[in-house]
Amino acid sequence: MLTERTGISEGAVPLVLVGFGVGALLGTNITGRLGDRKPLATFITTSVASVLVLVLLLLIPLSTSPVATVVLVVLLGVTGLGITSIATPLAVRFGHSSPALAAALTVSAFNMGIALVSWLAGTTLDTSLDVTGPEVVGAVMAGLGVIPLLVLAAIRATRTAVPQVSLPAADEETSHKAQARRVAA
Repeated sequence: MLTERTGISEGAVPLVLVGFGVGALLGTNITGRLGDRKPLATFITTSVASVLVLVLLLLIPLSTSPVATVVLVVLLGVTGLGITSIATPLAVRFGHSSPALAAALTVSAFNMGIALVSWLAGTTLDTSLDVTGPEVVGAVMAGLGVIPLLVLAAIRATRTAVPQVSLPAADEETSHKAQARRVAA
């Protein structure tokens, strides 16, 4: 896309990819810091941003402009790779008794996704989508990836929205034990 559609010289492609790397570094730092405070909200926001907030979808029509393409490639690094800095800690948090396995499965899932989507995106190069095919596939796959996150957020919201009802304690000692259990939960 960078050479054929955008018209960037082959010699400048590594510089554009350095811009992507700088964007990824920024995205990782921003997402990591925000993710420590609100992990699920940060994960969903970052995932949606990589699909809907211009990046992949705008790269399709704007990829004929070198300036717009370079800016969008950097933003793709910010939004797309920021996801990894929150996905692994979030998986570890949900993986309670097996945090190492949760982290390993997260990394494996990312690598499997990269391989499968790269293959699928590559097949679109020989279709009418031509060099914009990978962006279309990326946007669709990233959009599909948001669905389980939204389901997880909805489940979590219903759990926190249900008020906890406690029965009156028979005596003061039982009351303290019940309070300790609520705090631990």
